[in-house]
Amino acid sequence: MKINPEIFRNYDIRGIVDKDLNIKNVEAIAKAYGTFLNRRKIRQAVVGRDCRLSGKDFTKAFIKGLTATGVDVIDLGMIMTQMMYYGQYRFQVNGGVMITASHNPFNFNGFKLGVGFSKTTEMEEVQEIRKYVENENFFISEKKGKITKADIKEDYFNDVLKRIRLKKKFKVVVDFRHGTPGMYVPELFARAGCETVCIRQKVDGSFPDGTPDPIDKQFIEELAKIVLKEKADFGIGFDGDGDRIGVVDEKGRILWNDVLVAIFAQEILERFPGSKIIYNGLCSRVVPEVVNKNGGVPIIWRTGHSFIKNKIAEESATFGGELSGHFFFNDNAYGHDDGSYAALRVLEYLSDKNTTLSKLYETFPVYISSPEIKIGCPDEKKAEVIKDLSTKFKADFPKAKITDSKNIPGDDGTRADFNDGMIIFRYSQNGPYITVKFEAKAQNIYNARKKYVREMLESYPEMIWQDELSVNLDSLK
Repeated sequence: MKINPEIFRNYDIRGIVDKDLNIKNVEAIAKAYGTFLNRRKIRQAVVGRDCRLSGKDFTKAFIKGLTATGVDVIDLGMIMTQMMYYGQYRFQVNGGVMITASHNPFNFNGFKLGVGFSKTTEMEEVQEIRKYVENENFFISEKKGKITKADIKEDYFNDVLKRIRLKKKFKVVVDFRHGTPGMYVPELFARAGCETVCIRQKVDGSFPDGTPDPIDKQFIEELAKIVLKEKADFGIGFDGDGDRIGVVDEKGRILWNDVLVAIFAQEILERFPGSKIIYNGLCSRVVPEVVNKNGGVPIIWRTGHSFIKNKIAEESATFGGELSGHFFFNDNAYGHDDGSYAALRVLEYLSDKNTTLSKLYETFPVYISSPEIKIGCPDEKKAEVIKDLSTKFKADFPKAKITDSKNIPGDDGTRADFNDGMIIFRYSQNGPYITVKFEAKAQNIYNARKKYVREMLESYPEMIWQDELSVNLDSLK
């Protein structure tokens, strides 16, 4: 079958609906995944979807293809991604499918594919599935898999709530921007003991107010205004499928997710001294500084939820996190990303310390830091752009500490660390765009680094500034 090979990303599958993905090739991808599972003697899978408009039809096609290979399916319906992972434990099945495109715009969709409990495909496994699709080399089963439906909301809620104890009642503003978490989070937070003010809760897969992406500065700034208006203790913005969050403190100040990585690391190191903490290359220097200060071992690693999860397992780390808002708790949870659990963990830490988020934040090293900035760049050109850019970048900062593919296997771009901040350029593993971030301690140095990053990117005609995937471009002005 002819299919766009670019949709087979480094750890999942994502493409544009009706251009890259349609009913026919979705069924073929499902047959390929079923073949992949059968080769590993995995014959059961849970299947869930988020609220994207194509999700219902794609779920039907995927289940049809998967059961054709003899795999039994438990259909979980419209859920958050973490509920799919939880479903694997609840029903003790190694297979798992989440039909979602995470933070991509409404016209995208895709698939996160499980290969074990809380574990998803990596690059080689995604490419194995691609080859099955292209060659139509599918496992043939004499008997179709059976389909059952299950509602796991109550079991999931009980599982989360047994791990959380809040010593005080928080007033929390939650902005869903019409994503799937609007179906579940309000009740979960209420049962945890929170007073919850819900914004844009109605689920709408067309995302009429923009993509629910917690790294989008505009999204979180909108949240911050409501937090101040409501005099709330905390503000949370969810992504479309619920596994990521962005937060603001009670003063309406945005805390980018690398600060949350540092907060979680500090809390865990208080209980597990000497633990290893995994973080990705986009994170601020505040993360390794806080980890070192609290007696932990910081380990920088490759961006991507699959890569971070696997590194946590390899290093027996207690926690890992990314700037994008994926947080992985290996102390009192399953080790997969769960935005609702992560939000409650912040509140639990604040209640244990009897403090506010702003006071906690003010104990950390201070950096003037950009958000994660995304600029469109074609899939077939982005790697070459970063390769060329990195050569110039390293030459421009010969005294900086450089982290690139020599330190971390794979093409994750180039990061330069200075005594007073960092700059990173990298290309995305799950979309046609390039990401950058920079920081400094002094405003004039921050402005100089911003100018450098902007002019460097502007020198490449391949960059698509007005792309639908571009985010936070105003942070380069």
